[in-house]
Amino acid sequence: MPENASNNAVVFESENGIGTIQLNRPEVHNAVNQSVIEALETTLDKVAADDAVRALIITGAGSTTFCAGGDLQYFATLDTREKGLEMSRRMQVLLDRLWSGSKPVVAAINGQALGGGCEILTACHFRIAASTAGFAYRQAQNGLITGWGGGARLFHLVGRTWALRLLLTGDQIDTAQALSIGLIDDVAKPGEVHAAALALAKRISRHSPGVIAAILELARLHYDCDSSIAIERETELFGDRWTSDEFRDAINDFQINHSAKAQETKKSQKEVKDV
Repeated sequence: MPENASNNAVVFESENGIGTIQLNRPEVHNAVNQSVIEALETTLDKVAADDAVRALIITGAGSTTFCAGGDLQYFATLDTREKGLEMSRRMQVLLDRLWSGSKPVVAAINGQALGGGCEILTACHFRIAASTAGFAYRQAQNGLITGWGGGARLFHLVGRTWALRLLLTGDQIDTAQALSIGLIDDVAKPGEVHAAALALAKRISRHSPGVIAAILELARLHYDCDSSIAIERETELFGDRWTSDEFRDAINDFQINHSAKAQETKKSQKEVKDV
């Protein structure tokens, strides 16, 4: 049976040795806020302590979005460099637990992966996307850079040129292009992504936990040469951008638009009642 992890923001289900973490905020495109962070921390504690869970899948609720990154309403409450860095480091720890853990993690990318959503998928060992999915690093247009360690991982994953192109332009790419540059490693039909991820996780989990853990450690040794230094520098730069005028302006614009939409909704509801 599915379990709500601390709150409804994340749902965890485990069956036949395969755990599935579902980001469960479809009304805001599964954006990450405080509740999501806390729920992920709780869920990963459970996964780490449960030897019956041999592999992990992470996906998003609904059919349109895997994860739209950080929730700007939540970000608006983090109004100092220190608060921004605290959130950044908590997410870094979470994503590092996915990548550095002893259990393989498969991203079942059911829809759009934007901003921090792309950072989450790059922390997974395997990435299977719906053929209708799209990918974009939107941090720069909000006056930010990657802050969850995903920038450093992206350079390792797709190489310098494509990483720079994605980070600097904010352009959205489709699954065909994402597959060709190595951002994802497989494509499935819409509605069949989780099944494809489950099939892969089952094939992997047939091997002994010791063998799986050893192979994942080899992967980390290959990757981790100087990545800790790169991520630490990335964090400091992220902190600098957190208090920048551009990011503050982006937050203010979001709040103004959100407030205007809320007022329009209330007005429409009132007009309907009056009728």
